[in-house]
Amino acid sequence: MTQIKQLFQITKTKLKEEYAFTLVELVCIVALLGIMAMVAAPAIHGLGQKHNLEIAARTMATEMRKAQQRAITTGSGQILEFRLDGRYRVTCGKTEETYLVELPEGVIRRSVNFPMSDNVRYLRFNYNGSPSSGGTVALENTAGSVLYIIVAPATGRVRISEEPPEDWEIY
Repeated sequence: MTQIKQLFQITKTKLKEEYAFTLVELVCIVALLGIMAMVAAPAIHGLGQKHNLEIAARTMATEMRKAQQRAITTGSGQILEFRLDGRYRVTCGKTEETYLVELPEGVIRRSVNFPMSDNVRYLRFNYNGSPSSGGTVALENTAGSVLYIIVAPATGRVRISEEPPEDWEIY
């Protein structure tokens, strides 16, 4: 029986030795994790910039669609004015309710090719929801990525694209 106990003790000791980590191994693992984090950080930062650009484009497209829907339901024109400081103002027809929408940090309005009046470019939806003219707004983030919010001239369809429309002219 003592031989079995001795054999069990030897096996138990060997198991402890096999599954233990040395300090050097732990330091190597921590160093590798640190290097991986340093490599991944720029990619994660780029994702944040792309996310802000997508949020800005979707918000602007939503505001355009809401203005178009309000024009149809209220029977009065709706206007979006694109200001030089990067913000845009939404004016609601009969009530003349106005509010400004700010672009997220790191996103700028690159260009707009809607008609201009009093040094302000604007998109106007008529009482039936059709736009006064089609056009495109280009938004750009600090990484140089660009998204285009395109309004079709006849139907007023609003869409977001990574490519400019074929007839794109920068103003």
